[in-house]
Amino acid sequence: RLDAFVQCRYGRLAFGSADMGCIGSAVAASPAPRPARQPAAGGGGAAPITVGPQHVQPAQAVAASGTGTSVGSAVAGGGSTRANDTIVGGGIVVGASASNGSKAGFRTGISIFDRALVTAEQSVTSTTGKSPSEWWQQADAGVRATASSMQDQMAAAIAKSDNGQINRLLDSAMAARVMEHQRMPASVRRAASEVAARQLREAAASGDPKQLKGALVAARRLQAAELPEFALAVQKYHEVKKLPAGWDVSRMVLHREGDKMLARVDVTDPVAFARLQRFLDLTHRKVYTRDRMGQAVPERLELVKAAVITNADLWGDFMARREHIRRELEADREHFLEVRPETVATPAEGVDGGGESAEAIAAALAGEFSEPLLPRVNEAFLFHGTSAENARKITTTDFKINLAGTNAGTLYGRGIYFAENASKSDEYASPTPEGLRHLLICRVVLGRVLYNDEKDANPRACEDACLRGKFHSVLGDRRKCRGTFREFIVFDEEQVYPNYILTYRRQAEATPSGRTFEVTCPAGAGPGASLQCTAPNGQVMAFIVPLGVAPGQSFTVQ
Repeated sequence: RLDAFVQCRYGRLAFGSADMGCIGSAVAASPAPRPARQPAAGGGGAAPITVGPQHVQPAQAVAASGTGTSVGSAVAGGGSTRANDTIVGGGIVVGASASNGSKAGFRTGISIFDRALVTAEQSVTSTTGKSPSEWWQQADAGVRATASSMQDQMAAAIAKSDNGQINRLLDSAMAARVMEHQRMPASVRRAASEVAARQLREAAASGDPKQLKGALVAARRLQAAELPEFALAVQKYHEVKKLPAGWDVSRMVLHREGDKMLARVDVTDPVAFARLQRFLDLTHRKVYTRDRMGQAVPERLELVKAAVITNADLWGDFMARREHIRRELEADREHFLEVRPETVATPAEGVDGGGESAEAIAAALAGEFSEPLLPRVNEAFLFHGTSAENARKITTTDFKINLAGTNAGTLYGRGIYFAENASKSDEYASPTPEGLRHLLICRVVLGRVLYNDEKDANPRACEDACLRGKFHSVLGDRRKCRGTFREFIVFDEEQVYPNYILTYRRQAEATPSGRTFEVTCPAGAGPGASLQCTAPNGQVMAFIVPLGVAPGQSFTVQ
């Protein structure tokens, strides 16, 4: 009951309370914040009404009504809320009638809200025998009594050094989100600091990375990140995990996702951003393959945003696997083929007499992590095209080898496919509604490479050579046998570290006027479907529906 009250008091629209024993779903009563009356947006519908920090979309209002002892089923101002506006236990929904942004419509909505609030207050009083203000006062008194009781219990537990009781009280405080409140009782704050400091000291002394990680996360939850023990534990975690020098572990604790300590840091330095753009330019080859499914090869990939990934778990797994392959190759160099992708060797057509070479850019990117690329294990930066959602998943939990064969590439087996040319990986980058696409720049340990230049490779043989044989990767040379691109495939996700997420848009070559026309995708057709239509000049055109186009959507044909 008290937790529900606090949530309502500090910004929820309404609260549910079985423990109240009489209100049922309750009501946002008069002591709660009144809506901020905002001027209507010109010509765009009535402005949203704010209750605390919440917003409700304008909607046609309906009258409030109670049902028996469940007052919370009353609704004022429509039932349409945004996805993030939670209505607890039914509650009251506030809104303004839609009226094309007119002042009259806005005033009508406010009036409806006021009348509905009065109706709900009256219903609470008649149903329960107490006014809403009396319920607020009773709940407020209960909150204060609970806080005072917690203060007394915590003080007694600290005096007795009862760590079990201290931890139980802290768990309760965190569950009720008391730790996040500025009015946290002093004894609770003191206990939280003492518990966090002790856990951090023990973890630092143990040198166990799992214990250190747990203590850092717990300290953050206990609002104890300012302790000197926290800084010492961060330093120790950095050492035992062998993390790159520039990584901000404190930030990784703050922005962790689930049990993963990671951060995605935007590249804001103009020089670093320009370097990544040049990396895209140097590795761009305007070559068409059937994987484009009829789409034109872009003239250029224009970088919009870049983020560097610091993920402690993925980096530790990657470095351990790299060291294992290094030792394996040191003991046995048979069939070792040194490979230099275009990402570490500027192609002849990319040399323009100015700017950094691909080698210099790769060295600079590796230097950001204070860990140079190792040529003796064929370590290189390679591209991987994907969607925005998958880019986030991969940088959080790593690649997932799809052994069912449903991923984009299966020509050389069911592995993870990379390219040395950004324009090749662009073929698999799914667009957002705004037309933005995503590439990953990954550090990949290729190790002992199985070279294949056959037009029709045997995918199972490629898999077996890496999963059961002594090879670590496959190089499919489609540039030699088909005139397209070289592809690099690994079958162990720990050989990959997703280093950067690049957000970009395609730049198309200017097309002469009158050479293009719009086509609407017919029902039953989708990406990859072959269609025919008659162009404005009478010519019959055959083309393929591009990726990302659904039935009913239009696309351009050249």
